[in-house]
Amino acid sequence: MDVEPVPLALVAAPDHRLAGAPSLAAGDLRGERLLVNVPACSFWMAGERLLGSAVERVRAGSVTVMASWAEQGLGIALLPEFAVRDRLAAGTLARLAFDAPGLELRLVWRADREGVPGMREVLYAAVA
Repeated sequence: MDVEPVPLALVAAPDHRLAGAPSLAAGDLRGERLLVNVPACSFWMAGERLLGSAVERVRAGSVTVMASWAEQGLGIALLPEFAVRDRLAAGTLARLAFDAPGLELRLVWRADREGVPGMREVLYAAVA
């Protein structure tokens, strides 16, 4: 079951060397530190697909920690736009001009859990 697309934003501290650049490609990020969560995280996987080996990965933890570390200039972070919208508006983070396609999220459930009462209804309600 598909859920709405989740736009991603590549963010950094406002005084980052790439903040304000008119456009960026993966090669422009070579040598940067990408703040990440765990390998199974969809943002980690998106970073792998978009940036490959151009950036060093630094495990930072949660989305909140990644955004906070990026604000402090400890690296850049590829995060859901909704999670950093307030920080971008406040000017504590800068959105880098890197074209990052949104994530397409999908709800799935295990066939062996099909009989759990109310499970299907909960999943359909989540999408609505």
